[in-house]
Amino acid sequence: MAEMAERDTQARQSDTPFTSQLTDFDDALIKRDICSREQCLSAKGMSDAQVVDLLVREEAEIQTRNAEDAQAASSLACELNPERTREAIAATASIRELDDLEEDEEFMDDAFLAKYREQRISEFKDKEKAKVHGDVLEIQRDQWTREINAASHLSWVFVHLYEDRVTDCVVLNRVLNTIAKKHAQIKFVKIRAKTAVPDWPDSKLPTAYIYKGGEMRTQLVGSRELASGPPPFTSLSVERKLVELGVLAGADVADVADDRGEEEEASGRRSAYTGADGATWDA
Repeated sequence: MAEMAERDTQARQSDTPFTSQLTDFDDALIKRDICSREQCLSAKGMSDAQVVDLLVREEAEIQTRNAEDAQAASSLACELNPERTREAIAATASIRELDDLEEDEEFMDDAFLAKYREQRISEFKDKEKAKVHGDVLEIQRDQWTREINAASHLSWVFVHLYEDRVTDCVVLNRVLNTIAKKHAQIKFVKIRAKTAVPDWPDSKLPTAYIYKGGEMRTQLVGSRELASGPPPFTSLSVERKLVELGVLAGADVADVADDRGEEEEASGRRSAYTGADGATWDA
C-alpha cells in the first residue's frame, strides 16, 4: 500500500504544472545571491531533469545566436570593404576554386592567390574544429548544474577541484590554461574543492571529473591519475591522458615535440617541487 501511495504521489507531481518565467521577486533573490536561478525554477515545480533540459536548450540557443551575430557582422564588414571581400573569398576557397579565380579579373594577382593556396595546403589537411570555449572557467557550487551538467550535453566538460595551497593543483591549473586555448571544443572548469565538497581532503587533490551527456563519465583522483607519462604535469602528458579517455582524438594532439625539449620541460617542473610543498608526484 505504501508503495502504491508513493507512486500516486510521484504521478501527481509529474503532472503538476510549472512555469519557467521568473518574477521580479525571483530576480531580486538571484541578484542578491540568496538563491540561484536553478533553485527558483525548482521551487516553481520543475524537476531536476526539466531544469537541465531547459538550460541545455537555452545554452544551445545562445551559441546559435552568437554564431549568427558573428556571421552577420562579418558579412557587413565585407560589404563595406571590397578588399576584405576578396580576401574572404580566397580564404575559404578550395585549391580548385583558387585555380578558377585566376581567370577572374578581380583576382589577377599571382602572389595574392599563391599565398592562399599555400594556406589551403597547410591549414585544411584536417577538418576545422568549432571553437566554443578557450579558457578555464571558475565557478561556484550553485553554478554546477548549468555550467557542468547542462553544458556537457553540448561538449565534454573537464572539472578541476583544486586548492591553491596544493602545489600540484597550481601546476595543473597553469597547464589547463594552455590546453583550454588549444582545444576550445572542450569546456574546462575549475572550482575550489572546499566549495564543491566541504570535507574533501587535500590528500586527494588535485581531483578531476569529466562529464558528457549530463553525467560524470570519469573521476580522476590524485596527480598520477591525471596525466600520462613521466611526472610532473606538462600540457602533453595531460593531453595524452585525455586521448586515453576518449575526450581528445589522437589527431588533435600534436605529439611532435622533440624528446629533448619535453625532457627539459619536465626536468624544469620537477625542480620546482620540494618535499614540503604538498606535491603528490615522486620527484
